[in-house]
Amino acid sequence: MAPDRTEVIRAVDRLFRIASSEEARSLEGLVNALSRDRGRPLTIEESAELPVGVFGQWKRNPDNDQILYASWVHAKERTIGHELGHIMLGHIGRPAIELATAFLPESSHELATLMLERNCTHKQEQEEIDAEAFASLLLRRIYNSRTVNHSPIVRSRIDEALG
Repeated sequence: MAPDRTEVIRAVDRLFRIASSEEARSLEGLVNALSRDRGRPLTIEESAELPVGVFGQWKRNPDNDQILYASWVHAKERTIGHELGHIMLGHIGRPAIELATAFLPESSHELATLMLERNCTHKQEQEEIDAEAFASLLLRRIYNSRTVNHSPIVRSRIDEALG
């Protein structure tokens, strides 16, 4: 199933709308804008503790959000953009991983996490596709604004007009 392109475009557009023109020129700036808009800290951190096969993870804590990316990830910005997509698209996530690791012995955590990550329902699978589409569009708009000297907001409107 193809991603809901309209929903993804709206989410990317909204992120650029809440950002100042300076913030809209970089992924870091967009992270700061989202943090401000949501009224809660959002940090980006490298993690050597993510299980094998997990590129990144958004952690919703009671008073802040974290985006973790695996230390071995080559496409760091894409991974961060993907996790931002989950936030902007209102995805809930899968708390089952935390529950499983809380009750299983430590030696089983990596395997349990990997199995739960791979065992997506159709809805979760679609959320992953949508988050990936979000990251793709987000990074394209940031990079296009750098190379053709257009603001991301103008780029957003051009992309919307062209479909």
